[in-house]
Parts: sequence; structure tokens; C-alpha cells
Amino acid sequence: MTIQVYNVLTRKIEPFIPVTEGKVNMYVCGPTVYDDSHIGHAKTYVSFDVIARYLRFRGFDVLYVQNITDVGHMLDTGEDRVLRRARQLSARPMQVVETYTRGYFEDMDALNVIRPDISPRASGHVPEQIAMVETLIEKGFAYEVDGSVYFDVTSFPEYGKLSGRRLEEQEEGSREAVRTEKRHPADFALWKKAEPEHILRWSSPWGEGFPGWHVECSAMAAKYLGQTFDIHGGGIDNIFPHNECEIAQSEAAHGEPFARYWLLAGTLTLEGIKMSKSLGNTLTLKDALEKWRPEAIRTFILSSHYSNPIDFSDAAVEAAYKG
Repeated sequence: MTIQVYNVLTRKIEPFIPVTEGKVNMYVCGPTVYDDSHIGHAKTYVSFDVIARYLRFRGFDVLYVQNITDVGHMLDTGEDRVLRRARQLSARPMQVVETYTRGYFEDMDALNVIRPDISPRASGHVPEQIAMVETLIEKGFAYEVDGSVYFDVTSFPEYGKLSGRRLEEQEEGSREAVRTEKRHPADFALWKKAEPEHILRWSSPWGEGFPGWHVECSAMAAKYLGQTFDIHGGGIDNIFPHNECEIAQSEAAHGEPFARYWLLAGTLTLEGIKMSKSLGNTLTLKDALEKWRPEAIRTFILSSHYSNPIDFSDAAVEAAYKG
């Protein structure tokens, strides 16, 4: 029986045919480790745990890579999430990273999520990211301005093919502060110049700085899975700009297709409302696991198709527990 999947890239249900017969290379965007994991993380990673388990059950040799983002994930203000958390806790950035990375894996272990085969960290793959940025500059897809490097979205005509967004419709400032030095408002950072107060910094051909958020996944996926691999997974909320930027920079750098099948997990709301720290309605996995058995949480998550949105509530989890 042929496996059928809904490919977000083509917006079609397609037969799943891997690049290499009998083998599946799968990359899933992992967490940014600046705080405790929440129930939304469970929705994504329980879903891909089952996908990986099923593919192995069907006899495939699965290589599952899931990154750890510990640098470069910027707030809309242009501030690194890890650095902000470190200041709040009066801790070193890598203390924050270690604390929440361990916490994330503890939570996933409790939910019986099998650990990925490889969990590469962004901070441990800066040379690979710099090399990719150099390639993009050489090929004319990126440009440097005062120590920062940006991807020129107008140089990649297919930009927007995953999310369906047209370039002229995109607003300024997606996930990063608008920089007047950019040629186009939608151009995204591949490398950021480190200001004097910025702690996380590396030497580069453009001066001391740090990688942008999007380039880490492209660099690490290529390193461990090859320039073209089978499945790219993650949450639907990252389809733009993150996944869109991954495709653009990867295909521009290598001249090959990036991921063949895009499987994205649907969103999770908390009693009908999107989780937000500003609203005070975030439910951490540690708190959830104190209240409910992990089997009940897994059953609730798997009660609908992985790509569908679900609403987390006491009543829904109680129903899953009874089931």
C-alpha cells in the first residue's frame, strides 16, 4: 500500500516516494530554547514522533534531524530571544540555553516522544552558516551592508511558493526590526552585525556578528541530510517567514530543490484563544504533565489529523483520558 501525504508545497495529496528507496531523511524545525516548553510544542513534536514511528513501522530507514535554536531567533524589536531571557534571569546566555534544552528533552521524554537521531544546535554550526552566506553573496542572491548580510528576495522569483504570499503583499518588519539599509522591506537577514553590547558573536568575513534565524535550518539540513531531502516538518505558524526563507536561500545556494514534501502541523489554541505570554494564557508542558497523564495528552493530540488545528481544554483532555 502506497503512503499518501498532503504536501503543503504543492497543495496536493501525493504518493510518498523518497529520494532513495527504503530511506527517509526528515528535518523538523525544533524549539528556540529560551523558556519552558508549552503545550503547543507537544502538538508539533508528538505529531512528528508518530510520523517517524509509522515510517519506521512501514520498513523505512528514517534519519530524523531536529534542530535546537540557541541563537539568532529575533523578536520584532530586533532583540535575540535568548539574550533577553538571560538578562531577565541575570544569567549567561548559554546557561539559559542549557537549562531549557534539558527541560525540553525531559518534557518530550515524559510524553514518550522518541528523541531525534541528530539534534544539532545553531551555535555549533556557525561555520556552515557563514559558508552558505558566502555562497549566496558570490551567486548574487545576497548583499552586505555595514557588517550585516541580507538575502535579496527579488533575486529569487519563486519566493512565496510555499506560503502563497506575493512579494508585493508582504509587510515590512516580519520577525525583525525594519532596517532602512535593506534594499527591499522583505529582504531577510542572513548575518547580523553585533553591536558592542551583544554577547553572542562570532568572527566572519563581514566583521563580528551572529547568524540570522532562517539560515541555521538550511545549513544544518544540508549538512546532515543533503541538498535535497524527503520531508520537512514543523508547525504551520512558521510557514512564513521561516520556512519560506529556508527554501529561497537553500535553492538559491545549491541550485537544487530543498525538501520534496512539506508536512506542517496545525496550530493549538488554549480554550479558543491563541497562547500568548502577554495574555497570560500559556500552558507549559511541566504544568500540563502535573495535571494529566502523558498518555491522555498524547491521545488528545492524536485525536485529530496532525495538520488540523485543535483546541486544548480541560474537558477535551478529560475526554481523551476517559477514552
